[in-house]
Amino acid sequence: MDERLKILAICGSPHKGNTYELLRVLKQSNPEIDFKILMLAELNLEDCMGCYSCINNGEESCPLRDDRDKIIEEMKNADGTIFASPTYARTISALMKKFVERTSFIAHRPVFFGKYAMALGTCAGFGADLTCKYLTENFTQYGFNFVPSVELMVTRKTENETNHNRTQATKAYEKLISAIRSKEKVEPSLNQLVYFNIFKSIAEWNKLKGWADYEFYQDKKDFYYSVKIPFLKNKIAKWVSGRVIKKMMANR
Repeated sequence: MDERLKILAICGSPHKGNTYELLRVLKQSNPEIDFKILMLAELNLEDCMGCYSCINNGEESCPLRDDRDKIIEEMKNADGTIFASPTYARTISALMKKFVERTSFIAHRPVFFGKYAMALGTCAGFGADLTCKYLTENFTQYGFNFVPSVELMVTRKTENETNHNRTQATKAYEKLISAIRSKEKVEPSLNQLVYFNIFKSIAEWNKLKGWADYEFYQDKKDFYYSVKIPFLKNKIAKWVSGRVIKKMMANR
């Protein structure tokens, strides 16, 4: 018998509305899975002060004392994570943005390779695609492998709309479960390679001030872990990142 899978759903809604209800449907669709919903609204997350302590000196140096580390630990213990947010002003909610800011140091020092994730966005009109794009792009940099996102419109709340949204959400969730069980190793994307080269270069020229990143990248050559990268793909990533780094260094 397979070990019971653990799924963590992080909900950025300020209340238990449409986004939460869809997560609840997913939880009920697969009772054999250990499915936990974390409502950011019910947790203590302080406003990031932009002091860069977590990036330069390590996350333990952050002056804020809240539930950030508790959430990260839940993510580490889960086999898969669902990042769910309503769409406010054509992007993620303020609560989800706060969570991204409080954990952004992980983009510099990723720890979630081998973990799968899914973005779920809801909207009353349009913009759920932008919400999911934001979630996918940001948390991919944390190391997650993302399955296709699910973008749902909740406007009229008719029976047809509700059933459609539940079906689409469940289908996306099943793809997440399938990806986790397949244990397929995913080749780093071009964007991941570009960001790796950028962060590694920043760590080098900022090593006196940002020793945490510098130490993290010391034993890393072409990527965060040992993996065979196609020659041309690696060359393109280095060329793109080189242009970005040159622009960053121009006014230093």
